[in-house]
Amino acid sequence: MPSLSRILISLTVATGSLATLSCMVATPQWRIERNASLYESLPDNHRDLAGRGRITKGMSQSAVYLALGTPSRKARGFRNNASFERWDYTRLQPHFHHSFHTYHGYGLGRHGIRYHGFGFAPSIGYLPSRSASVTFRDSRVESWELLDPRNSSHLHDH
Repeated sequence: MPSLSRILISLTVATGSLATLSCMVATPQWRIERNASLYESLPDNHRDLAGRGRITKGMSQSAVYLALGTPSRKARGFRNNASFERWDYTRLQPHFHHSFHTYHGYGLGRHGIRYHGFGFAPSIGYLPSRSASVTFRDSRVESWELLDPRNSSHLHDH
């Protein structure tokens, strides 16, 4: 049976590796490295924007994927006598709240063998919320909206 220290070291290395990988996956550079031929097929101005994680009107769906990543949700519809597709991106937003809790137990606690009490503690959770939407007509960016003004770096005005 492996020792506790070996298990802890293995868990630490695995956690660090996952954290590093999750940060790498979220970058345009990571997607471009794995889709080099797709990136090379883009027009120069779209290649430059995608490499910086930005989008503009007229970009292809492939360029938007390289710039922003895989959308959280895709929707298709029909409006103004034309079909469209919308890609929605979500991000996790912190949600702060307070919780009231009680505790009790047995053992050598502060009050002898049995102990109990209550507490009021702040907590943080993360809730998904839509952060951006990109609308395509004929597989080209027609419009977009950014729902989180703190991250306006994804947009590029023509």
